[in-house]
Amino acid sequence: MATTLFNLCTRKRTLHTLNFLLLSHTHHFSAASTSHFRNFDAPIRSFSTHSRNPRFPSSFLQSWNLYGRTGLPMRQFSDDAGDDKDTAAEQDYEFDADAGKSVSFEPENEVNGVSSLSDSVVGENDDSVEYPVELYRALRDAKKGAKLERSEGEVLQEVFNCFAKSGWASNQALAIYIGLSFFPTAVHKFRQFFRKKCPADVARYLVSLGPTDSAVKFLFPIFVEFCLDHFPDDIKRFRSMVESADLTKPHTWFPFARAMRRKIIYHCGPTNSGKTYNALQRFMDARKGIYCSPLRLLAMEVFDKMMSDPYRGYAWTRALLGLKADEIHLCGDPSVLDIVRKICQDNGDELYEQHYERFKPLVVEAKTLRGNLQNIRSGDCVVAFSRREIFEVKLAIEKQTKHRCCVIYGALPPETRRQQATLFNDQSNEYDVLVASDAVGMGLNLNIRRVIFNSLSKYNGDKMVPVPASQVKQIAGRAGRRGCLYPDGLATTMHLDDLDYLIECLKQPFDEVKKVGLFPFYEQVELFASQLPNMTFCELLEKFGESCRLDGSYFLCQYGHIKKIANMLERVQDMSLEDRFNFCFAPVNIRDPKAMYHLLRFATTFSEKKPVNIAMGLPRSSAQNDSELLDLETRHQVLSMYLWLSNHFNQERFPFVKKAEAMATDIADLLAQSLIKANWKPESRGARGKPKTKKGEGQPESANGVVLKTGKNDYSRPRSLSKLYDRRQQDKPLQVDQANKVAA
Repeated sequence: MATTLFNLCTRKRTLHTLNFLLLSHTHHFSAASTSHFRNFDAPIRSFSTHSRNPRFPSSFLQSWNLYGRTGLPMRQFSDDAGDDKDTAAEQDYEFDADAGKSVSFEPENEVNGVSSLSDSVVGENDDSVEYPVELYRALRDAKKGAKLERSEGEVLQEVFNCFAKSGWASNQALAIYIGLSFFPTAVHKFRQFFRKKCPADVARYLVSLGPTDSAVKFLFPIFVEFCLDHFPDDIKRFRSMVESADLTKPHTWFPFARAMRRKIIYHCGPTNSGKTYNALQRFMDARKGIYCSPLRLLAMEVFDKMMSDPYRGYAWTRALLGLKADEIHLCGDPSVLDIVRKICQDNGDELYEQHYERFKPLVVEAKTLRGNLQNIRSGDCVVAFSRREIFEVKLAIEKQTKHRCCVIYGALPPETRRQQATLFNDQSNEYDVLVASDAVGMGLNLNIRRVIFNSLSKYNGDKMVPVPASQVKQIAGRAGRRGCLYPDGLATTMHLDDLDYLIECLKQPFDEVKKVGLFPFYEQVELFASQLPNMTFCELLEKFGESCRLDGSYFLCQYGHIKKIANMLERVQDMSLEDRFNFCFAPVNIRDPKAMYHLLRFATTFSEKKPVNIAMGLPRSSAQNDSELLDLETRHQVLSMYLWLSNHFNQERFPFVKKAEAMATDIADLLAQSLIKANWKPESRGARGKPKTKKGEGQPESANGVVLKTGKNDYSRPRSLSKLYDRRQQDKPLQVDQANKVAA
């Protein structure tokens, strides 16, 4: 006999049937009720709720508990056609007979040919249990839904709108492989089905609930049964896609490394503690070895920062998981130690920890420069967080004082940075002040007396934000390195309003790294692409990010820069997916149009199966202005990109390696010469070729600038964001008579 959903859901003994838990394995059925579950015929045999979507942990799935009760399993569906009948049936189930007492409705005996089951199935003393598959079938078998009043129809429409917008429902639907992109379509079809089949008493019950969470949870189990019945192909497709985007257990990706008994030595300590020196000594004693550092950086002491880097962390994770080396030395601070311990345990590696303390104390000077460049002294390093700001500070110091400045920033080649570091460390010349970006905190040994933060805010690609405390520590720790001329390492700020933030950063303990970066190999992307053959590579990356599964110790690295390259490479025809994948990882500055143009040209020639030419000349002299200096930086980056591609593809396709190496050396020399005499106002890469706008008299360089007083002229710097970090600190009065030095 057909039943009304309303009757099934409002009787004492059956209201708890809505109180199910999707894909739960923890509930028990009594022997008295098992026979009721054994004999129903599940029309979909290709899936099983017992193979729940592993993208969601059980704790997440168990978070839904309607009416505070335990749950019931859904209709069975299995990968094997013949094993979908008795799995859930053989469990025991316990339920509360008082569930649903708060609901009191008097259902009609029959609505549109759908009669009540109150006497025939659900009696007061009946222990039988109904569950979502029966609720759905009651609707499915109904001949026709009731005609509703206009006001009721409008409320019901709002209920379904609420359901469609429910983040809870869309996330729970993922557990049965209803993807987020398909969820709106499924809800739309479900709404049409429901309005066509829904009897009056069910509709009025939903109207009484209104667009609320209760209505969403009432509808959800029926929605699940509807999806299983109507979208088996879509579910299969999404399930296959999710399985092909499985990034769980990454330690199993490297069987050769797992077959070894590797020894991992973690050199743990702050800056200037000797950890890098000891690791390098062991490296030099080895018969053979490999040195891993960020491209274009002279660094080994950045392991802790790089594993959690949102863009490049996957490279360090792969190195730790997959290097086929008997002995691996890692250098970093305590923040990453716990996650390294866990990875080593998963790998079966032996972990040895060596802890270090700083050789020389790091002290914060309570007396800032108060914005006056006349307070600059020999051995100072002024830290700025943009190329433009670096050259502004250099120009102002050299114009208003007798000091000469070396500069170090990320866009410079390693050879040029080494030359600038050597120039600064040499006491016999006039270059006694260093102006640098955060690249100064990346492993360079410099004879720094005092680190001065010109500001403590930086642009993160989207907006100005405070510099992270971990980065402030890394940079400040460059002062007073072991073996330098100065007894202590000093740190301070250019402006008074940044000092409190500096002190707070140095006081803070290391932030523990909970997750490390991961990104798929080409083979994983290829498997995923086989499920979606008509998508572009950029679309594949987006879909992979939506579908991939990760263990709790890993996050998927951001791939916005890869997508930008992939979009550009869509213009290139006849390029295989593997070649396209590899080209997208080439080291190119995506904000530099010239560099992007050369990458596109390299890819186009490569796809035509021709030898890739450098097709770039060499300037005859050093830069005479900042535009020419930017051009030299771009040319060196293009040559580095060519050399990188030659290492990742057949060198027959990139035959001009020797020429590229020679040109890169010559351009590095030209950059070094250019920096020595650089005395011009800086430009940004985006400003090249654009007309300059005139500023009004007395207007600062930047609309958001803070004018830096030098006693003669002014220049501007980005406004400090330390007040945004902790306004309460800014309200504290500075003790004028406090000691000149405050221990960090």
